[in-house]
Amino acid sequence: MQGRWEMKRDGEAEYSVHTRRCRNWESYALERETVMESIFNAMFILVPLFIGIIFLVVIGSIIVAIVRGIAEWRNNNAQPLLKVTASVVTKRQHVSGGGNDTSASTHYYTTFETVDDGLRQEFSVSPTEYSSMADGDVGSLTYQGTRFKGFVRQRHAPKPPPLLVAATPVQPDWTCAYCRGRVASVEAKCTSCGSASRQESEQPIPLDS
Repeated sequence: MQGRWEMKRDGEAEYSVHTRRCRNWESYALERETVMESIFNAMFILVPLFIGIIFLVVIGSIIVAIVRGIAEWRNNNAQPLLKVTASVVTKRQHVSGGGNDTSASTHYYTTFETVDDGLRQEFSVSPTEYSSMADGDVGSLTYQGTRFKGFVRQRHAPKPPPLLVAATPVQPDWTCAYCRGRVASVEAKCTSCGSASRQESEQPIPLDS
């Protein structure tokens, strides 16, 4: 009897342990399922919200760019058309796009410096105008506000010929044929010997000497 009672007690204890393990596993599975469901619900709410925020940011950026472009266009139309003499200071290129199977676009910019007041301004130019300019070119710049209208390069004028300086007239230095004394003019006589014979000196003397 005692042996049967011990076997029954051991069986009940083992069944109790097995029951607790099953209950713990069921509780763990239920908690895990609850957590996964909560995560899925949160992602179901957050992902559309995140996509919506990105969409709003992109749309807002496009709207701001359009508004700025219209404001700049109106401001340029209100500015006078100016034509000044300027020189090309520097040129640059800006490449945008070219990623995720999209074509790249290149923008060309040129910086001018006015000759009169040294004011520097950068304008967006076309590829043809960009290639026709070189650093240091001087010409006539036409613009309206921030809008580039054109640039006509000045041709280098030929250098003027050197000025001709008139030579100082000189008169011959006459000397006496006999005593080699100096004679004032061709008609004068020698002051030393009184002879009228004279000859021209090899080194003429300027009139102002």
